[in-house]
Order: sequence, then C-alpha cells, then structure tokens
Amino acid sequence: MPPRERILVDCKDVEHPAARVRSTAIATWLAIAALPAVACQPDPGERDGAAEPGDGLDNAAFRDRAVAFVREVAAGDSDVPCTLPRTAAQPLHVAVSMYDRGAVVGRGTAAADELCVALRDATLRALAASGPARSRLAEARFAVELTDYEYSLVEHEGQGVELASGLVPVRVLDRAMLRRRIDEGKAYLLRVMDPELGGVHKYYHAPTDGFEDRLHTIYTASTLYTLLAIYARDHDESLRQPIERAAGFLLSMQRVAPDQPGHGAFHYSLDLGRQEREPRFVVGTASKSIFTLIDLHALTGDAAYLDAARLAADWLLTMQGPEGRVASELRLDAHGAWSVTDGESMLYSGQVLSALSRLYEATGEEPYLDAAARTAGRLTARVASEGCYLGDDYRAPNPISSSWVILSLFDFARASDDATIRRTVFDCADELLAQQIDDPADVYRHGRWQASLSSSGNGWLAEVLSELYLDCPGGDLDGCARYRGAVVLLFRLLMQYTYFPENSFVARDPDTARGGLFWNTRERYVRTDSVCHAMNAYVFMVDRLPDGVLVELPEPPLAERLGALGRAGRLAGLADEEADGGSEEEDEPAIVE
Repeated sequence: MPPRERILVDCKDVEHPAARVRSTAIATWLAIAALPAVACQPDPGERDGAAEPGDGLDNAAFRDRAVAFVREVAAGDSDVPCTLPRTAAQPLHVAVSMYDRGAVVGRGTAAADELCVALRDATLRALAASGPARSRLAEARFAVELTDYEYSLVEHEGQGVELASGLVPVRVLDRAMLRRRIDEGKAYLLRVMDPELGGVHKYYHAPTDGFEDRLHTIYTASTLYTLLAIYARDHDESLRQPIERAAGFLLSMQRVAPDQPGHGAFHYSLDLGRQEREPRFVVGTASKSIFTLIDLHALTGDAAYLDAARLAADWLLTMQGPEGRVASELRLDAHGAWSVTDGESMLYSGQVLSALSRLYEATGEEPYLDAAARTAGRLTARVASEGCYLGDDYRAPNPISSSWVILSLFDFARASDDATIRRTVFDCADELLAQQIDDPADVYRHGRWQASLSSSGNGWLAEVLSELYLDCPGGDLDGCARYRGAVVLLFRLLMQYTYFPENSFVARDPDTARGGLFWNTRERYVRTDSVCHAMNAYVFMVDRLPDGVLVELPEPPLAERLGALGRAGRLAGLADEEADGGSEEEDEPAIVE
C-alpha cells in the first residue's frame, strides 16, 4: 500500500490553541459575517454612504476575496487593501498552505484580532517555509483555513473553492455530470492500463504520480468488466483493442498445471521487476475473473474464455468445504510448501457464490449450481440466525460484507429461480438502506454508511443497489424507487471523491489523476476498484435517471457557517468519524503476509 499522505486542509492537522474557542469570539464572528457589524462600522459622524468592506458578503465572495488577498500578499504587495470582515473580540487563528505538484511546499499559521492581518502573516510564513525559490509561485495553489470555525477554501483559477473536511464538496448533481464522469473514468482506466502487457496496477499514487511495480489480476479483471459494460452501452469500437490486450493478460495469469496445486486458479499479481507471477491464489481473484470471462465470451463467442472460466470454477470447488464454507487462498511459502488460508470472508464467500451462479447461467452445468447451493445455504443460515448485517473472521459486521451476501444470494436466486431466497435478498437490502446516512446538512457524509469510509466501499454499495434496482420484483410497491434514490445519493458522494480540476491540488499530475477516485480524505491514492465500482453503477443507471438536477445541497449562508451552530455540528461529526475508523473496508481480507 502507498504511504499515507497527510493532507493539510483540515483543522485536525493544525496545532494551535484555538480548540478552546470562547463563545464571545464565535458570537463576534457571527455578527461580523452577518454585517453590518458594530466592529466594522464607522462612527455615525464618519458615515458617507459608502459600503463597508465585506458588506453583504456571501460564501463565494468571501472565498474569492480571501484568495485574492493571499495571492497579492504572496506576490509581494506590501499594502494590500483589506476587503474582508476585519476584527474580532478574540484572536482569529488562520492557516495558509501552498501546494505545488501535489505536495505542501509551505505552510504558515498566525493569529490576530484582524482577519487580514492573520491572513497576511500566515501567508508570509508559508512563503518563508517554502524556501527561497519562488519560480513556481504562479503554479502553486493556496489553501486557507479559519481553524477556529472549520471553514476552509482552496484556490482554483483565481477563485476560492469550498473545502469540507478535505473534500471539495459536490452540492449539485445532475445527469450531465454523470455522463462526464463516465467519460473521464473510462479515460482514466485506459491511461493506467499497462500499454504493452494490458495488465492493471492496484494503485495509482496521485500525490507522487507513480504506480507500484506490480500488475494485479483482480484489478485487470475488474477493469475489463467495466470496459465491457461501457462497450455494451456505447458500442465504442476504440475499446476493442484495449479489451483484447487486457483479456490476453488475464488469460496469461491463469495457472495451467494439471494435477498440481492451484491448477485453474489465477496468480494474484505479476512482479514487473522480476517478471515473476506471484505464487498466491485467492478465491476472490478467480471469482471476479470468472465474472469477466463470462462477459468476454458473450461479446466474442470465443470458447477459450468460457473454458478458462470453467477451469477457474473447478479450482474454486477444491476450496469449498462440504458445508459450503470457502477457504480464502492457497499460497506457496518461502520453503516451497503449499498452505491454505482457512479464514472465512463474506466478501470471498459472496464472490465465489456469485461466480458459480453466473457460470451455471452461462453453461447450464449442474455441478456449479450444486456447489453454489451449498454456499448459499450457509449464507442464508447465517442471515436466519444473525440477521442481514454480517461480519466474518476478518471484520466486524459492516455494510460491505453484508452487501456481498445480498448480491451473491441475488445471483443464486436468479440462477436457481428460488423465490424464497429472492425475498430474503430484498428484505436484507431494505434493512441495509435503513442505515444509509440521510442528512442533507452534512455535505461530507450525506449518502454514505456509518462504517463505509472509502470510495471503493461506497462505489460497491452503489453497484449492488443498481443491480437490484434493474431487476426489481414486479410486485414491488414503489418500483424499487428507494434503491434508485439511495444510489443517487451515493453518486453525489462519489463525485466528491473523484479527481477533477478543482480538487487536484493534491495530485502531482492532475491530468493523469482526472477521473480516478481517491480512497478517502487522508489517503489520496486511487485504487482501481474504486473507479470500477463507481463506473459500473454509473453505466447501469445513467439511462434510467431523469434529466435535470438529481441532488442539490445548498451551502448554508456565510453567517451560519461561521456561527456557533455550524461549529457545534462539525465537532460532533468529527467525533463520529473517529468512531468509524476501525470499520474500514477492503476489497480483500486483511491477511498478514
């Protein structure tokens, strides 16, 4: 995994004494922001009818003026006029950061009774911290934090853009934006595919513009699955060549060694430096490769793809116990001995169940349905005894594990025509929906789940709910509109985790990062499955949504954002986020290597 990037656009990264903000300071700022403020008004005898600096400011104007002031100070202007609310009863704590090519090159903090004084001092300190070379000052972008009030902004093309907990929030979503994101995501996936081998990296490390020296089978399969979905919708013939190249890499990673351990499985990754395939075989890799091989066969009619899927499924049967329990992986250790990791993962069990169910639908071969029935029986027994919100040997109960149970049982119900399991699927999906955060005032969390903090997890939830919406039971009272509504909320959330020009100040090469979804606000790498899950859901749903605005979350007025109520709500949210931290999801179990 890439090293953790520390993004200095949130008050949690600022060391200052402002945590003990006095109510008098908050009240004063509220008055200043509302204007006219007593502290900014001249004596009655001095009034000449001219508007005071900052009179009637809204959020956009306030941000633009703050950016303009910082930029002029940085340019060396010693007498920059102040057009912002000026004074407060208590010192105002300000932080200014300079970003260049994805990195913080300078940072300064300051406190003063006047906002412009604090901004000036913090800007000068950021410049000093950046060193003597100023050749890239024009290319740098400034971020400003009013750290007492959780109010942040970042410069973009001369304007100030809102920041919320390190995100540039998306407050309006429409169908046209969804179409743009499909185009940008497709371009991203094509950019990060190895041009010669066709394999795909797990990570793109956007802050340093680099990849790990390894291609991964499962992320190649996921990328192919997404490109095939796009091709099915758009019939973009330019996709045929990269699809064929990636398909060749996928087939090359299958172990064909009759009567040997791992026969039919897929090597987890290829070490590019050594040109060696990793002797590790994960059931999730085989399962998701089967998904893709089935679709490749449907597109091309080439029997080689279905034969490879059968071979992989036959290996999966060797990893399944008679009661339906699925072991996670087979690997060759440093001493040349093969070992099986026996821990049970709901992600992997679900992936295996879905793969076997889909392969039965593609081939009609009963052994795959029989094997699927064993794992389906195990999962339904767990739902009957524990409910729909499940964990496993690697994780506490969480929405990602639960959603894999839902999708895999959905696939099995479709393959087996089991009406009882189908009802269980939609009952569990409704239970999952009830846990979605629905708080339009919280632009940072609105639409996600309490224990789903990454773009991958939220993209996966959108993909699962889209699948259910597209196959809604005929007798459903609202036509599964509740799933569509939940997906739309997730789409808005995913948009603000997607690299676009306004939020690419943390990317070394914004053009390469564009369209990729970074993991979360603290980890700015792009993991390929984050892009694929979101893209799959976008493609599944874009033609089933109306034109016009789908979601709109108006920004609170400036006076409210700088007031006591806004601050109290934000602090409560931070505590909630810290409580969530232990439940982060991964695309694979947290196996110690």
